[in-house]
Amino acid sequence: MSSRNNLQVTPSNHTSTGKISYKDGNPLIQFIIGEQSRMLVGQSVRLVGKFSVFKDDDTISTAALRMSEQLGMYSIIDSLTIKSQATHQVIEEIKHFPRFMSSYLPVTSSGQDSAGHMAETALVGPNWANQQHTVVSNPTVNATSSKKGGNSFCINLPCGLFSGQNPIPLMANGAGGVGGLLVEIQLAPDANVLFDQGGSSTADAVKDAFYQLSDLSLSCEVSEPQGPMPPASTFEYNSISSYFTTFNSTNAIVNFNLGLSRVLGVFGNMISANKINNRGENGLSNNFPVNADETVAAIKQLFFTRGGERYPLEYNIDTVQKDTTVLANKSSTNPVADSEITQQYLNAVTQFSKLRRTQVSPLNTKYTSGDHTVVNFKVDGGSVAGVGVAYDVVSGQGVDFSSVNWGMNMECELTSDNPQAFYLFVHSKNTLAFSGDGISVVR
Repeated sequence: MSSRNNLQVTPSNHTSTGKISYKDGNPLIQFIIGEQSRMLVGQSVRLVGKFSVFKDDDTISTAALRMSEQLGMYSIIDSLTIKSQATHQVIEEIKHFPRFMSSYLPVTSSGQDSAGHMAETALVGPNWANQQHTVVSNPTVNATSSKKGGNSFCINLPCGLFSGQNPIPLMANGAGGVGGLLVEIQLAPDANVLFDQGGSSTADAVKDAFYQLSDLSLSCEVSEPQGPMPPASTFEYNSISSYFTTFNSTNAIVNFNLGLSRVLGVFGNMISANKINNRGENGLSNNFPVNADETVAAIKQLFFTRGGERYPLEYNIDTVQKDTTVLANKSSTNPVADSEITQQYLNAVTQFSKLRRTQVSPLNTKYTSGDHTVVNFKVDGGSVAGVGVAYDVVSGQGVDFSSVNWGMNMECELTSDNPQAFYLFVHSKNTLAFSGDGISVVR
């Protein structure tokens, strides 16, 4: 590749006023990177704009209103879909995007990242009070300015396609390209982004609060090929697939038919289902299982299966809590999650031997009650509770789950009626096959 050019794409389905919000009833944002004889540098893609929070139509947010300091701007993207602009074939779709980022972001970035450049670009922060004051309370908007200001942001869009090293061909399908890209962002509900720090007892005070985006655009780099290029027949890329279920017993058994032939790893996180879309709770926090009375439900045993057989670990992970009880959300017997669960989880998100920066520590992998007035007043960037396992960190070819079920068995102390929402993300390798009739995705 020789020279590079910068592109700035505005939303194709919104008016020129530049004001976009979930509350307005049009939460879908579309960007078209048109078909052209160029290659898209996926790692250069950035979502750019301004972010403001309002308590109601005429009032700027108050000090009682909060959002996830761990995710910042990533909390507003409910799903990310990338399609061929020519054929509308879905190339990659990540549902529950904030839940994916609540695993990916703290595992792959350090506390210094969160306090430094990511606080500038993604509006995150390791300290909830600082993030609330500088982002949610929005000091860049004067009370008399009538929503003319906002905090500027510039975030990348982590996904398999854009995170790859190889540039993405934007040429026509018959010329070995994807025929341009259609990037769709579904905004998250206000009720799952903004919440009252006082809890459910004061949530009615912020029931009409909403966030608003302005001056939104997608920026990226495209490169010019050096001379004519022969049409490609295939293009390999990594992909993230998302799944959701609930469990509500001491023996949580989760099974999915993934339908994927080259699975590299799986990881997931949990939250009490009653905290989702709840103005009195942080619906984007991670926590290990919790009982209805907010006593912790420690994991006692964990193993993963492929077609009913233990795989890739041929043994049960018996945790340090197996023969003890975690009594409280502070000092107790073995209050920290078993180190093997944490290590396997990290290895599933990114290869453990190559992990150079992370926010994971014994301070944020503790068993807690899940109460955001306690657990979210935290250190080291927030709770990073999760489970997972890697299948292939050597060859990069993955393991075949196309005709066998993936499974997880988890024994925990969940003894009361309190459903736990479980979000699973599968990292796999896909192949795009090009032809004159369009493209097909081989999973």
